[in-house]
Amino acid sequence: MLDLTTYLPKLKVFEGNVGYMYLDTATPPNVTVGVGEMLPNAAAAQKLAFVRRPDPTAKPPVLPGPATADEIKADFDNVTKQSGAKASGYYKQFTKLDLPQSVIDSTVNAEIFHFTVGLVASFPDFNSYPAEACAALFDMAYNLGMDGLNAKFPSFCKAVKAKDWATAAKECHRNGPPDDRNDWTKAQFDKVAADAAAAAAAAKAAPPPAKAGN
Repeated sequence: MLDLTTYLPKLKVFEGNVGYMYLDTATPPNVTVGVGEMLPNAAAAQKLAFVRRPDPTAKPPVLPGPATADEIKADFDNVTKQSGAKASGYYKQFTKLDLPQSVIDSTVNAEIFHFTVGLVASFPDFNSYPAEACAALFDMAYNLGMDGLNAKFPSFCKAVKAKDWATAAKECHRNGPPDDRNDWTKAQFDKVAADAAAAAAAAKAAPPPAKAGN
């Protein structure tokens, strides 16, 4: 079962936890906010409760408060115009709005629920997998999307369904994420494979149960 207490902080490290809109590293880049929340258009951004970033030096001063739909679209358009392949912090200068952490958290929790439903549909035994396998599989789905996971990693998906964790570890490498994310994912499957092998060896070495007496 997915252990969010352990995995959610790791997801925020991998995806970032950014309160303003920025461009991700995809080709072409996508406007993104929060914990890897992709915003396909301004309308999607306008559904989120952005607030104005206070600026007492502006004339007139900008006071905190809920952002309007036009203000959200302006931020989205300003970020869209920029070049990609830069760190998320670069894009803050082109924005005037922030997404409160409470909204980021509720958004990522909704995404976690959505992806968990998708994973259970594709991998019926998902909730019975070891926690490390659940976290690694979830990370791939969150990063690639369910369609991308199923379409681009058929051998990996077949191995996971067969609970062949050693093969899953060999087949889980993604192009795009940094090495530390791929290394972490592989390490989760390697651990589950090692644990399964140790359990099988222990069961094989255990003495047979004593026969009941007459």
